[in-house]
Amino acid sequence: MKSMKCDMCEKEFEAEDFDGWFGQMKSHYMTDHADFMKESQNKSKEEGMKWMADMKAKFEAL
Repeated sequence: MKSMKCDMCEKEFEAEDFDGWFGQMKSHYMTDHADFMKESQNKSKEEGMKWMADMKAKFEAL
């Protein structure tokens, strides 16, 4: 089990794999960071893919 904090706040999530962690983060972002989610709709797909790759690398390095 790995544990990693949200990149925007101090809330921490545990999961066996990145997909499990990301699923928790997605729900967390939609409720606790709704303003950011709304703004991110205007960002490019490439920016989203870069965020995902960076977060996966951090999770895998734990």
